[in-house]
Amino acid sequence: MDEFVYSPSEEDIKRSNIFQFARINGIETIHELYEKADADPEWFWDAVVRYLGIVFSKPYDTVRDSSKGVEHTTWYNGGRLNITQTCILKHVKSEKPAIAYELENGERGRISYSELEDKTSRLSHSLLDLGIKRGDRVAIYMPLSPEAVIAFYSILRIGAVVVPIFSGYGYDALHSRIIDSGARAIFVSAHYERRGKEIRMVETARKIDGLIKIVSSVRSPHDLTDRDERNFDDLLRAPRFEGFANTGSEEPAIILYTSGTTGKPKGTVHVHGGSFINAVKEVRFYLDMKASDTLYWITDLGWMMGPWAILGANAIGGTIFLYDGAVDFPDNYRVWNMIRRNDISILGLSPTFVRTMKQRGVTRRMEGVRVFGSTGEPWDEDSWMWLFEKFGGSMTPIANISGGTDIMGCFLASTPVIPLKPKCLYRGLGMNVSVFNEQGEEITNEIGYLVSRTHCPSMTRGIWRSPERYLSSYWSRFPGVWNHGDWAEMDERGYFFLFGRADDVIKVAGKRVGPNEFENSASRVKGVFECATVGIPHRIKGEVPVMFYTGDDSPEIANRIVKAVTDDLGKAFRPYVIHVPAIPKTRNGKIMRRVVKQAFLGRDVGDISNLEDETVIDHYRRLKEKYISGDGFLNP
Repeated sequence: MDEFVYSPSEEDIKRSNIFQFARINGIETIHELYEKADADPEWFWDAVVRYLGIVFSKPYDTVRDSSKGVEHTTWYNGGRLNITQTCILKHVKSEKPAIAYELENGERGRISYSELEDKTSRLSHSLLDLGIKRGDRVAIYMPLSPEAVIAFYSILRIGAVVVPIFSGYGYDALHSRIIDSGARAIFVSAHYERRGKEIRMVETARKIDGLIKIVSSVRSPHDLTDRDERNFDDLLRAPRFEGFANTGSEEPAIILYTSGTTGKPKGTVHVHGGSFINAVKEVRFYLDMKASDTLYWITDLGWMMGPWAILGANAIGGTIFLYDGAVDFPDNYRVWNMIRRNDISILGLSPTFVRTMKQRGVTRRMEGVRVFGSTGEPWDEDSWMWLFEKFGGSMTPIANISGGTDIMGCFLASTPVIPLKPKCLYRGLGMNVSVFNEQGEEITNEIGYLVSRTHCPSMTRGIWRSPERYLSSYWSRFPGVWNHGDWAEMDERGYFFLFGRADDVIKVAGKRVGPNEFENSASRVKGVFECATVGIPHRIKGEVPVMFYTGDDSPEIANRIVKAVTDDLGKAFRPYVIHVPAIPKTRNGKIMRRVVKQAFLGRDVGDISNLEDETVIDHYRRLKEKYISGDGFLNP
């Protein structure tokens, strides 16, 4: 589908942050801005700092230094800044809400910038009293709550390094990240509610010895059981810590662990300078967020989007909305009601959320939301249109963004100032993205590897305790070029479409096809909810597509899927279709095709600590006996 379904008005464009930035810098059009940002990155990333009002305690000497090789480029060299200078201290006199929150039980509240500064100053003092030093790693294992954000900023304020960990992890996933990061302390909730049931997180953290445990939501002495545990609220009563650690722009601030979709989780290292500045740029330009907006992204502090949304909203002087419960509890309209109660104007969600609500027949418009954000996985066209037409009334733009934990940001992003096609993305501003073929040549209107032709400020400075893995993961396929591992297509106008991970590509009769092409066709079949397509070895064809789907289990549905795919892609791409009770997904909604394929073939599935439900793997292993021969090929 090539037609635009949304086009911004001239007034919309002129009111946008990105247009204001262009005009301030003497640039007449959005297209010219994108071209100049790629052609002159040092100008662009310097101009961004000034426009965003990023606070440096010592100005940087040079914007970029690649003298040690492009892979080891550093940014804002010689500069000193602490993230909390821009996100909190800059707004210290403001009574405007920095945080708005709602708990699953209905409790609501707000914390002003001045209150947030006071709380972080006191908690920072307590951390220093506990012996936490600059450079020490401190984990946060909490739902997305005010306490989690206060902890997050307090760690950064003293120059320690935040290790956000997904609140739904069990012991093995938590323990592996604590050990790998070498964390000295952990913030943990005693308990919180999820679907009306009490979740006691502290019990999991207690299984790890040698950690200082700072426990929030303490209701009784039983919530604190040993000498290594401290009451979060008691630490907020400490004297104030005036000031902040005068960290350098390249000093580590956050270690974000990848979700594990490609094997063992990687601890990606992000800094006070470039990583932070890029996140603020993206929230400001891609979501068009202003100080008057309230941003709610359905996420967790342990995912990249949690820190990204918090830092971006607070650096701008806006409000970040936090919710710690299930988005469909007590009913499907929880998010709609929270939008109304809390004046949420920018909402970030995933395709999975929309598909789920679509399956349940939810069509209510999300009144008050002026921009949708989206990330986490490729869209299918029907679900994108459902969001645009039903939830957005065919008027609300969708800022579809895609990047990753390893760049703490986005290589691709549609924005409210460009015309939109269903599912589309647009090239990231200042990210110098392209699509390469196997030979490292730029291609258009063909599927290839999503790359960045240069180093960008938010790229991880390395993999924690595994420097060689950094080079092999991102810089080894194309010399001097970051290979992001996604399968994508771009056109001459700067629009992109994603087709899943390059590792998931299916090779049929010598042609590479992304799994999302199959899944997009199948998603239009009534009775199909979700699907995952993988390439399975075949004696004659080399590899054939096998599609696993959830929904109605009938031969008629399977036949319709086959017809939809062959009509769209051709008979050569006829898939095998297998109904399953569930598709393995990460807890933030990404389909884990690697796990599907490995389990179906009876191989080691690798790291699955981030899997939403590990029990589904057993079903795929049982399917192996029926469909896979002893020598590893698909049975005819």
